[in-house]
Amino acid sequence: MPANFGSDNSSGVHPLIIEALAKASMGSAPAYGADALTKKVESRLASLFECEVTALLVSTGTAANCIGLATLTSSFSGIYAHAEAHIANDESTAPELYTGGARLFIVGGDDAKPDLEELAQKIDVSGARGVHSVQPAVISISNLTELGARLSPDEIAAYSELAKNRGMKLFMDGARFANAVAGGSESPADLTWRSGVDALSFGATKNGAMAAEALVFFNPDEAILAEFHRKRGGHLWSKHRYLAAQFDAYLEGDLWLELATASNTSMARLRDGISLSNNASILAGGDGNELFIAMEEDVAEGLLQRGHMFYAWPSLPKAYRLVTSFTTTTAEIDDFIEDLNS
Repeated sequence: MPANFGSDNSSGVHPLIIEALAKASMGSAPAYGADALTKKVESRLASLFECEVTALLVSTGTAANCIGLATLTSSFSGIYAHAEAHIANDESTAPELYTGGARLFIVGGDDAKPDLEELAQKIDVSGARGVHSVQPAVISISNLTELGARLSPDEIAAYSELAKNRGMKLFMDGARFANAVAGGSESPADLTWRSGVDALSFGATKNGAMAAEALVFFNPDEAILAEFHRKRGGHLWSKHRYLAAQFDAYLEGDLWLELATASNTSMARLRDGISLSNNASILAGGDGNELFIAMEEDVAEGLLQRGHMFYAWPSLPKAYRLVTSFTTTTAEIDDFIEDLNS
């Protein structure tokens, strides 16, 4: 059975979320987030993170990231992230559009974790000339990172300390936050506000939802402008209950963790198989559901011709990215490994 390791965006919608959408479609409900289901989800997110939060639901990760960044920064400020960051490579100029022109600064670092020393130097240099300079505003990190690594609470706290010492905010891109939580023993609170995160884009689309992301602010006073940015950006749904229905089912019975654990478990099996192969080597990732491997072009082409799906990763040498999801099967993994070794 050919494997689709192209993206967890390729996976379908979990049946319980489909069921929740159908149920939400019965009858009528107030529009624009004034419905009871949205209020329920906001309460559930506060319980999940063990603190008072302001949560805005949107349908895309780009919207969640960019609305969050626009709320925490200004048009004459700077956002600092790793060179592999999604906001630097995969969201076109949406961050600049939503922020009104805030400048994005990038740094290096192993496993797509921003190097703290380089980050501090870039922040200090870029903001050194007062009114003539870009004003440092936000450090943006990802968990999982874009190279499939998991950030620990201590690592997150180090970024927070750097940000707070310079009067900045810490934003977390959590498109695969579920995989990060499922990959360790710490709570969602431990991996966010307890470690100094100011706002999080909490992804669901890659992990069983149809189209749903939650932008979570851990200090409600900092979220006042977020609703205006969401409306201005065209992401305030009129039939908002359909976003809420997805998140309600996603959180019910910890379905979100169940699905993330399934995708992480599949990745562990895939990683173990590849680690024994003479035709590929592991470059990065594997903490959650992303793995980056090196293999010769003819090996990769042979796998693609057999119907397996994955993508080249141009920033790493001879690299290819493999992503598992909650729909990945053992048969897919085993057939891929067999074909890799043939």
